[in-house]
Amino acid sequence: MKNFFKKYCSLILTSLFLLSCVPFQNSYKVLAADNKKYSITDLNLSADSVYAFEDNGLAKFKKDGLYGIMDTNGTIILAPQFTSISSFKNGYAKVSKGSKLGVINSKGTIIIQPQFKDIGDFSQNGVASVNTGSSWGIINRFGKMIIEPKFDTVYNFENGFIRVRKDNKYGFLDSSGNILSNCIYDNAYNFQENYAAVKKGASWGLIDTKGTFTAFSFDEIKSPILGTIPIKKGDNWGLSDMKGNIILQPEYKDISALNKNLIKVCNGGKYGVINKNGIKILNVEYDSITPNENGLSLIYKNKIYGVIDSLGKIIVQPQFDWIDNFQEGKAIVESHGTYGFVDTEGKVTFKSEFDKIYAFREGLARVQKNNKYGFINDSGDIVIQPTFNSAYDFNEGYAAIEKNTGSSSIEDSDDQSLISKYLKWGYIDRQGSTFISYDFKSASSFNNGCALILKDGKCSLIKNHDMKFIPNSTITDSFKTWKIKFSKSLQNKTTKNSDDDIINDINMTMTNNIKITDSSGKYKDVSFTFESPDTIIIAPPYNGYKVNETYTITVLSNGKYNIRDTEGNTLKPSIIKIPFSVTN
Repeated sequence: MKNFFKKYCSLILTSLFLLSCVPFQNSYKVLAADNKKYSITDLNLSADSVYAFEDNGLAKFKKDGLYGIMDTNGTIILAPQFTSISSFKNGYAKVSKGSKLGVINSKGTIIIQPQFKDIGDFSQNGVASVNTGSSWGIINRFGKMIIEPKFDTVYNFENGFIRVRKDNKYGFLDSSGNILSNCIYDNAYNFQENYAAVKKGASWGLIDTKGTFTAFSFDEIKSPILGTIPIKKGDNWGLSDMKGNIILQPEYKDISALNKNLIKVCNGGKYGVINKNGIKILNVEYDSITPNENGLSLIYKNKIYGVIDSLGKIIVQPQFDWIDNFQEGKAIVESHGTYGFVDTEGKVTFKSEFDKIYAFREGLARVQKNNKYGFINDSGDIVIQPTFNSAYDFNEGYAAIEKNTGSSSIEDSDDQSLISKYLKWGYIDRQGSTFISYDFKSASSFNNGCALILKDGKCSLIKNHDMKFIPNSTITDSFKTWKIKFSKSLQNKTTKNSDDDIINDINMTMTNNIKITDSSGKYKDVSFTFESPDTIIIAPPYNGYKVNETYTITVLSNGKYNIRDTEGNTLKPSIIKIPFSVTN
């Protein structure tokens, strides 16, 4: 299957310059559109609020304070009846009626009517914990109670297992809800690296995935990290190997994993970094050290933040009052009220003219200035002037934005009729050109070519036809490297402006136009390599892809700096979606 998908993916993408759009057909009334690339369908549905579609093809909407669900054809799957509906996770979403919680699946089917006080997230194998008010039990994907409520506490699923507690004793269940160990342990940590540290009587030891207990002769141990065991003697922690041989004599007040190369240590309320051999990488002098998904970590000292790489090298000395997570190779930073961004090499760009800068998405970052919104590129240049009253981030090459279509006096007006008449939502592309005119009371972001809009209290569905969906395929390699081959040699010349600043190159083009998201729409921090003349390589995230998760590769060609061949041709259609699932 792995080789088949690579071949199939290549066959599709080698034809991208030749594909044409297929007209959208449905049984609803299709309104006139000012662009042949999309259609607007009146759903004949009253609504107060609309929300973006999720990757499973469902979107919630709100009417009279209650939420319902519809699909990408505009069909009502669940009529408005819930006081809340969460985002889907592992194929399930929580719904509530008053204070009671239930669950729907990815098809919008109610599998558990709202009846529980609390519900945990579903595991990848489709089981979840539920709280009746006095105790916790376990249900399966069909809503059947497979373990009757009897636990005092149920912790989150971690690494395929869930820790439970009853009468101050601990046990474990696997991700299918089977009992690995009854509640017989006096203390326990979560599973890590196929082992969990537990206390049995006066002895600490490890249990494996079959429940076999092996005792260790230390005052306390934790579950393994990086193939080592945190061990405690007296009040201090050190490290041993998996057989109990000491690697690092206990000298720290706490030890925990930082990433797949490093271990975080603590003394006197301060933190530092060592490797798995106990060698010091960073002195114990930081107030906190927090990992990012991409292997980078934020360091915090004297109320300012810096950044270290996956091996503990400081790439940005502490200097920021605040720093966001990295996305598309950049993290938004703030220092003394001035916003900017830093890249993974430590280069900092401050933009003092903006009141706020948001995370980069599809090569552009939303900015705010004098209560108006616009967008900058990854060089910090304004691509779309801050002229909009409100704006969402770009998704699939378009952003929903709100614009004042009347006079400037409306801005400070309390006249709701004027505000409703002139403040309208529409959509722009990544060059700032109008994609869909400003005519709506509200609008959602696009996802999988669909968006919802409201006008005069009525809901309509927009479908973007300039898209191609590749059938979902399955891989078993969590560190899969994708190779995307195009039909012609790609344009890879570096372009500079009059000040000799780079405004476009192949690295920028790849980062801005190719992304991988998980089933919740969250960006995965992948990296790209241009393999001349016609191939792009996508390296996996730092921690790999999660098993039993579905991801989507999106390739765009509707911005200023597109993927082009040497003759200047761009991709046809302009949005390609390539989903894949990861299994054992």
